[in-house]
Amino acid sequence: MPDLNEQQIRKLVEEAVNQLGSNASGTAVEQVVHEAVQRMQPGSVTPPPPVQAPGQNRIIVTAFGKNRTGILAGLTGVLAEANCDILDLSQKILQEFFTIMLLVDISSSSLSFDQVKEKVVQTGDTLGLKVIIQHEDIFNTMHRV
Repeated sequence: MPDLNEQQIRKLVEEAVNQLGSNASGTAVEQVVHEAVQRMQPGSVTPPPPVQAPGQNRIIVTAFGKNRTGILAGLTGVLAEANCDILDLSQKILQEFFTIMLLVDISSSSLSFDQVKEKVVQTGDTLGLKVIIQHEDIFNTMHRV
C-alpha cells in the first residue's frame, strides 16, 4: 500500500462519502477507499481489511451556535417525535456558545435517515444552530485515522 498521510486518507474518505451519498455505510466507504488505494498501486492483491458491523441504525448529531432558551428541548423533541432513542448526550455552554453531541438510535423510527436528518437540520436552523448529522460508522471511519 502506498504511504499516505492523514490528510490524504481523510480526503479519500470524504470523497467516498460524497460518492456514496445516502448509501454510505462504514463498510461501503471502507471498500471504496480500499479500491482507490489499490488503484494507486497497480498489481496489488491485498484483500480489504476486516470491517466492524455497520452502525446503520445509529447516528451522530452535532450542533453548535449561540446559546438560547429551548435548544436542548427543540433538538431532543424532534428526535422524540421521530421515535428515535437518544443513547448518549454531551453538551457544553461556553459563555454564550452552545455545543451538543448526541448518539441516537433511529432503528425504531418510521422515518429514513434522510428524513430524520432533514427534520433535525430544519429545527437547528430555526434555533440558529449549525447541525451536522452522519451515520455512526461514517463518523467512526473518518475519526479512526
